[in-house]
This record gives sequence, C-alpha cells and structure tokens, in this order.
Amino acid sequence: MEVVYPVLLIIHLFCAIIFLGYIFCDVVLLGLVRKHLGDAWADKTWSVVSPRARKIMPICLLLLVITGFGMITRYIKFSQGYEAFFGSNLQTLLTIKMILALSIFVVAFSSMFCVFVLKKQTFISKYVHKIAFVLGIFVVLLAKLAFIL
Repeated sequence: MEVVYPVLLIIHLFCAIIFLGYIFCDVVLLGLVRKHLGDAWADKTWSVVSPRARKIMPICLLLLVITGFGMITRYIKFSQGYEAFFGSNLQTLLTIKMILALSIFVVAFSSMFCVFVLKKQTFISKYVHKIAFVLGIFVVLLAKLAFIL
C-alpha cells in the first residue's frame, strides 16, 4: 500500500481539481454570466462546455471514489468496526469527509442516471451542482483539517 498510496493521491487530487473546478465554473462563474449578460449567453456558453464535460465528469467522479476509497483504507481499517471510524480525530474527520464525498457521488450519479438513462430531469436537477459545490468545499476543508487537528 505504501507504494500505491502516492499514485492514488496524485490521481485523486487531479480528479478533485477537475471536478470541483467544473462545478465552480458552473455555480460561480456561469452564474455571473447569467446575471450580467443574460440567459442566452449563459446557455450558449454552457452548450459549448457540456458535451466535453459529459464525457469527462463520470470518469473523473468514478476515479475520485475509487482512489478515495483506496487512500482511506490506510487510515481506517473497516474490519475493526466502530472504533476504526471514530478512534481518533483523524479518523473521525476522515469518516465525515467520506460520508460527504459519498453524498456528492450519490447526488451526481442519480442526476446522471436520470439524464442519461431515464432521459428526464428531476426536481433536484437544477440544484445538483450547488449541492455538490457546497459539499465539495466541506470535503476539501475536512481533508486538510484531518491532518492538522
């Protein structure tokens, strides 16, 4: 595991940058475009970005989950039960981070499933990126705090 961990970490960091960068652009930057230049400009901009994002984001999200799980097994031994998740401050914060990250995955996956498989939007579709952005900020914050506290 000691040899694989740095590789998982690098892949995880690049995927996190891509994923949260994309979400940031949609929520923050495209929101400003929509506010100042109107829906037509924002929709046109989004129509240029969306086709590539639809190819990259599912892979990026899947890699985030796989590498995250691989890395967390270094600090949390799932076979040890409750103590493994809350035995120390590090483990507690990583457990909360894991729950939030899996929440992002569930929200994003269910949204993608509805769009690509069911071919329809859900009531939560327009909030998915905002939810993922807020949770993503907390995930990054917890990732850093876990190793400081």
